[in-house]
Amino acid sequence: MSAILDSSIRAVYFDAVGTLLFPATSVAETYRTIAQRRGAELHADLIRIRLREAFEQQEQIDLGAGWRTSEVREELRWRTIVHEALREVADTDACFRDLWECYRWPKAWTVQSETAIVLENLTQRGIVIGMASNFDARLAGLVAGIPELTPLADRCIISSLVGWRKPSGEFFGKVIEEADCAAAEILFIGDDLRNDVQGAQRAGLRALLFDPAGKSEIAERIGRLMEVVA
Repeated sequence: MSAILDSSIRAVYFDAVGTLLFPATSVAETYRTIAQRRGAELHADLIRIRLREAFEQQEQIDLGAGWRTSEVREELRWRTIVHEALREVADTDACFRDLWECYRWPKAWTVQSETAIVLENLTQRGIVIGMASNFDARLAGLVAGIPELTPLADRCIISSLVGWRKPSGEFFGKVIEEADCAAAEILFIGDDLRNDVQGAQRAGLRALLFDPAGKSEIAERIGRLMEVVA
């Protein structure tokens, strides 16, 4: 096995957005286009700043709630984020509906070319593979509709359906249950230091930060997915 995949690893789980799944178009640009259709001219840079601020506000709300979540909560989260980002639009609910539907479909997303190779390699080694994400029920349709991700469809853990989101121990407990092996035998890979890496490590899993831009200095990081199986 590779240096990362030593003989103790029996399962590898991946985060979704930012690790295996990426918006096909800049999120800020997509929001700008939707706002423009609804009669408001906004600069993508302004939207980007507002999105970052609104997302962090929602993170703090979830932290205060002990990381509990649901389909209702996730819809409210994104409705609020859209309202904050596109506040000049007269009908932000219409923008929310447009964006919610936009990101429901595979055409709004892309995957890296090496994804299929990595997943096939892991499967050939006899390693259990899965996805575990802070998303909502739409993710199941995306995984089923994007050929590179279909190997993960049988083990796709979605926070809004579990009732807990990362970085909670309850969420990672579900990962351990689905993988059907000891926590220390699972490698979790994601792009968020707190939610993916630290959350997984607190639950006893091994973890790697997916950091293609090289922004982090932690030792447990990779810049490319291929490093997992190199």
